[in-house]
Amino acid sequence: MKKFIDESWLVLVMGVVFAGLLAGAENTFGPKIAQNKRAELEEAVLAVVPNVARSESKPVGLTEVFKCFDEDDKLVGWALPASGFGFQDKIHLVVGLSPDALKITGLKVVDNKETPGLGNKIDDDEWSGQYAGLDAAKEVKVVKTQREIEQNEIQAITGATISSEAVTKIANQIIAEMRPKLDELR
Repeated sequence: MKKFIDESWLVLVMGVVFAGLLAGAENTFGPKIAQNKRAELEEAVLAVVPNVARSESKPVGLTEVFKCFDEDDKLVGWALPASGFGFQDKIHLVVGLSPDALKITGLKVVDNKETPGLGNKIDDDEWSGQYAGLDAAKEVKVVKTQREIEQNEIQAITGATISSEAVTKIANQIIAEMRPKLDELR
């Protein structure tokens, strides 16, 4: 027991040193990481709303909404960042809406940690492109089976139905929550 107590100082010193190194890394790289995440978000805003020349960030409660304009300062749409849980971890995405908020103009997954080769296919433009043109006033549904897709349905990724449904649930929630509030921001 005496040997354990005599040598425990090494564990304490190592703990303090590693905690200091982690804190230093956070202070050094934290602002750059935040800057890169913001740039990625702004790039996604441009991807989900067509013909965007500039956007303005507007707070709506705890949520941030992007009001998107063309070169003539005409409103061309809205971009709604959102996040929620998928199969593995949190999924961060941006949903684009038309100026009247009646159509979905696009969806872009900004960050995910879903299963490589399966669930992370939610990043693919081909899959997320299914959302463009859907009715924002109605709930989007996920179809698992290979059949003719009906109005406001998207085809799930084979082997990644949970991830597909998670993205759709996140998109449906942010649209339902924000659509009524967009009129106040016009």
